[in-house]
Amino acid sequence: MIIAAALTGVIVLMAARLTWAAHLVHVGNLDMQALAGQLARPEPESALDWPELRVHAVIPEPGGPPLVLLQVGWPAHPRPAATLLVALDRGDQPSLPLLAQCCARQAPVAPVRQQGAGLEFRRRQSLERVHAVLVAEQTRC
Repeated sequence: MIIAAALTGVIVLMAARLTWAAHLVHVGNLDMQALAGQLARPEPESALDWPELRVHAVIPEPGGPPLVLLQVGWPAHPRPAATLLVALDRGDQPSLPLLAQCCARQAPVAPVRQQGAGLEFRRRQSLERVHAVLVAEQTRC
């Protein structure tokens, strides 16, 4: 009886570790695909073409529609910086806190273009995502 319980415990622990390993491989694969897609462009024309962003400031519009002003930089190149005006989905409540958390922790963020002006910010080494629509962009070199 004790041996069966111990064996069951070992099997459950192994299954949990395999599940965690599969999760890490999945997240690493997403990071690799995002980086490969960004590096395929010879010269980035937009901050959304940079392989990685660091969010320096998150400034939400008070009241009204969910517009957010983001000041971002490219960690590998300190000179270029950009200001992005994005519209967040009204029903997506965790988006603004997630962007603020990325800013506070200086967490790397992978920008991914979607259909039209749509985009997605995915925090690297995580599955946390923010969906938005790009309204305007100003890049400074």
